Amino acid sequence: MKNKKVWKFLGVILSVSMMFTLNGCGSDKKEKSQGGSNTDHAEFSWDMCSGDTITVLFNEHQYVTPIIEKMEDFEKLTGIKVEHSTIPESNYFDKIGTLLNAKSDKLDIFMTGPYQIWEYGSAGYMEDLQPYIDNDKKTNPDFDSDDFFQSILDSARWDGVEGHEMGTGPLLGLPMGFESNVMIYNKRILDEKGLQVPKTTSELLETARALQKHNGENSYGVALRGELGWGTIITAYQSLYKMWGATDFEVEGDKLVSKVNSPEAVEMTDWYVKLIQEGGSPTWASATWSSCGGELGAGTAAIMLDATNNAFSQTIPENAAEAENLVIAPIPLPDGKTDADTKSQLWTWSLAMNSASAHKDAAWLFLQYFSGKEYQNESSVSAKIVNTPRQSSYDQDAYQELLKNSEGFVETFDATVDYTRMYYTPETYFFEVSQTWCQTLQELVEGKYASTQEGMDKLKEKLDEIVSHIEITE
Repeated sequence: MKNKKVWKFLGVILSVSMMFTLNGCGSDKKEKSQGGSNTDHAEFSWDMCSGDTITVLFNEHQYVTPIIEKMEDFEKLTGIKVEHSTIPESNYFDKIGTLLNAKSDKLDIFMTGPYQIWEYGSAGYMEDLQPYIDNDKKTNPDFDSDDFFQSILDSARWDGVEGHEMGTGPLLGLPMGFESNVMIYNKRILDEKGLQVPKTTSELLETARALQKHNGENSYGVALRGELGWGTIITAYQSLYKMWGATDFEVEGDKLVSKVNSPEAVEMTDWYVKLIQEGGSPTWASATWSSCGGELGAGTAAIMLDATNNAFSQTIPENAAEAENLVIAPIPLPDGKTDADTKSQLWTWSLAMNSASAHKDAAWLFLQYFSGKEYQNESSVSAKIVNTPRQSSYDQDAYQELLKNSEGFVETFDATVDYTRMYYTPETYFFEVSQTWCQTLQELVEGKYASTQEGMDKLKEKLDEIVSHIEITE
């Protein structure tokens, strides 16, 4: 009996000891205050995890370059060693998925987009960052999460339930930068043809028709992505789809049900098909991000609907022959809609923490450093990050100077940033759904169906089958 009590007592001591060992940085460190002294109830200090090592996996992207350039500064400030590698996107998500599925503690920080959050977040692989932000012992008082554009920060909030919109629930990442969808047009070509800048979708269709072969056989009105894949659907198409009042899925009972054959969805898609057929590229079905931008910049296309980074890059003289003639504007509104109906589909890269990380406090220091004001203000200019996710970075004189030669950029950003968000309904079959949707859009342009209604009816059947395994649990 006495031995049992002794073992029970030792077990309690061991449990308490382990609790203190695992809570925080290292095995026996106490947080340091700004003055450098150890204290049990310390204020925030950048070197509180000195001696720790964290592992970071990056996707190959322009957002990563300034992080790597500042890595040594971070290591000197914090005493944390960062082991990092950069992988091309073609292999990146396979590597991340393998590590997360294995619940490996060999990965602390990774990059993610909204679509991957639906897979990783619902599986519990992503750490909720809000408790760290709310903890003034772990977060620099200058971090200021309210400085992020709210709609952009909320693009990484999700409650983990498929069919529920993003914007509420745990904060699963911090944005590195983001892209919205806009229109960019060649004012020289429009002026030469005596055409006005289109403000509505009817006007856009008429203008695109008038611009077909504006400068020879291969020139055309409006550049749009058409390559088979998710990028064709979740850019300009999705922005217009939502402005039209259409939705992709709705929750009915415990099932996700496709709504792609609703009157609004059919009407919008019918208009979009006409825009491609009568005012688009003759090689639309193979059009990519880069080919659309390149043909706009060369003057082959007179208008483009695409992401802001693509539009911005074509306004830089060394990138495009027509740079000085290009003007950025919001995507035209469907007839009868007002500015309040503006929608711009979002893409963002975020930094996230592996929930299986063994160095969460050190990982949080990395996350807040590389999403903080000081870093964002510098990198947004040096790396020409379009768009920066922080209001203070956007407002600074150096960033506004960067944007000033991109005519219409600032006005368009100000008009659309609050309406830029993830409008697609979260679900874990996103890539299969968007691929199937894009294939139907290509078939409609080819004239495979007797009507757009027929094509969208068949698409609904396919999408309902794809998501049939999803059960909605509130």
